[in-house]
Amino acid sequence: MTLKTQDRKARAGESSPGFSHFYVLQFVVALLAMTPALSQDHRVLNSISFVGNRAFSAAEIKSWMESREGGPFVAGDLERIVARYVSEGYVFARIDSVAVVQSEVGDASDLSIWVSEGKPAYVSLLQVSGVRALHESQLVASMETRTGAPFHPPVLERDIQTLLKLYERSGHPFARIEIVDISFEERDDRIQAAVELSVSEGSLARLGSVLVEGNTTTKTDVILREMRITNGEILQGDEQERIKRNLDRLQLFSSVSLPEVFINPDGSTGLLIKVQEGHPNRFDGIVGYVPPAGSGIDGYLMGLLNVEFRNLLGTARKLSARWYRENQSTQEVELHYREPWVAGFPVEAEGAFFQRKQDSTYVLRRYSINADVMLLHDWTVGISFSQSNVFPSEGYGARVMNESRTRNFGVSISYDSRNDPETPTSGFRYRTEYYTGVKDITRPVLPGGDTRSTTQRLSFDFEHFLSIFGRQVLAASIYARDVRSKTVEMSDLYRLGGASTLRGYREAQFLGSRLAWSSIEYRLLVGRRSYLFGFLDAGYVFSPDQQVLGLAQSEFTRLGYGVGVRLDSPLGLIGVSVAFGQGDTFSTAKLHVRLVSEF
Repeated sequence: MTLKTQDRKARAGESSPGFSHFYVLQFVVALLAMTPALSQDHRVLNSISFVGNRAFSAAEIKSWMESREGGPFVAGDLERIVARYVSEGYVFARIDSVAVVQSEVGDASDLSIWVSEGKPAYVSLLQVSGVRALHESQLVASMETRTGAPFHPPVLERDIQTLLKLYERSGHPFARIEIVDISFEERDDRIQAAVELSVSEGSLARLGSVLVEGNTTTKTDVILREMRITNGEILQGDEQERIKRNLDRLQLFSSVSLPEVFINPDGSTGLLIKVQEGHPNRFDGIVGYVPPAGSGIDGYLMGLLNVEFRNLLGTARKLSARWYRENQSTQEVELHYREPWVAGFPVEAEGAFFQRKQDSTYVLRRYSINADVMLLHDWTVGISFSQSNVFPSEGYGARVMNESRTRNFGVSISYDSRNDPETPTSGFRYRTEYYTGVKDITRPVLPGGDTRSTTQRLSFDFEHFLSIFGRQVLAASIYARDVRSKTVEMSDLYRLGGASTLRGYREAQFLGSRLAWSSIEYRLLVGRRSYLFGFLDAGYVFSPDQQVLGLAQSEFTRLGYGVGVRLDSPLGLIGVSVAFGQGDTFSTAKLHVRLVSEF
């Protein structure tokens, strides 16, 4: 017997009936004669039994049906049984007859189905013709349908999609694969299936033009350069998804469509990208209330304000300012300016100023410049230089800090494959930084000590986002910081604790030369940018001796946990969380409210 299917076209928007539906047509006439009578019989089914089934048990066949014992017969179940047999390789399976007998008990019926399974089909020949751009052996090796293997029509359909993806990755997005012929030959214990496929590879997709629609503020050449694709380049694999991800990371557009592919009159390939301008500027604010730490000590408010202008003059230049109040007497101020694509090269340069006033102990000022080179698609390598000056305070009549100047040179490497920088549901973010420099003590507290020493700093960030099922996301992260020098002082130490690091503790509650913290967060998405979440944080702190301050070396770990919600409102993203540290109760829990607004 020889059976020919219709052409299967995967990229032109056309489709043909699935294998199962095609073979089932052979038995529709017989089924139609049985189904009306059954579907009009509304009696409850007391039992469902099968006769002639050997490859599958009665329980397995019942699981394919919608009809259940204790309910009426559901029309279409007979076709479902045959279709499932065909998909499992029994291409000539059929239902010979059906009997409905009134039960001896009540008004129920007993349903009996006689099944003729036929012989299982095995692939005796697999032939693929029309292959020129790829090796035929490469295509066959990527398929589950192989000579000698059981013949399953759904598997063959899945194999065709796999082959089309291979062609996409090789620069042939218009490739088509047609099932020319499937012929069957009956043997003693099996059916031999010969499969013949024909490939139409189409032309090589070489980019000739790019059209951009929808941008009113952002300049077109800014969008084109962020695509990181040039005329004459071959569109391969997930190039369209990558282009969309690059534009989404600018955070300038409320929506970016997947680039559409079209053919120019000269035969080259064109891309059409539609964007919708969003709000390029951002206001980020956090207000936190820290409850009293003991009797006689009042609670206080802490806060953070961060303003970003992310699209100056429509050129994607960025200017940001940050103010952070840690407690009643400690605050930070920070300024950043970022220049993208310096001199037309994939290099981003940034200048920054940072100042921290630590109560009545010291003032730290840092000036830095850095340049990031965008390599490949998601990798970035950077270099930086910074100078830090520490000015100790003499408010209590004596200095407890050295006055010093530190110059650092650093390198960094980062990788970012997140699908959305604001609310990621998949992907990784990784960054490592290493700094080395020289610290000069210009006014020592204690005479006779070293006035120059080398410093080394290392930081490590890793975040992973995984969509587990439905609208549920698991976010896991780990961070580490380390500073080493002969003269490690308070101004050199890292700070841990608060809404952005170890939740459940006061902002910058812990100081250490070596820190590590991690978080596991479960998110239930209730909107595109809204979700409920629960989290568990863990932190590790190592603090060196601070002889001048009279502090001894210490090492400890802490845990934090809590719940929260983030909502996308007309005002912006509103986040509220309640966090508990070790030993906390509801009266000592940390409450954080955050507003991220775009304008």
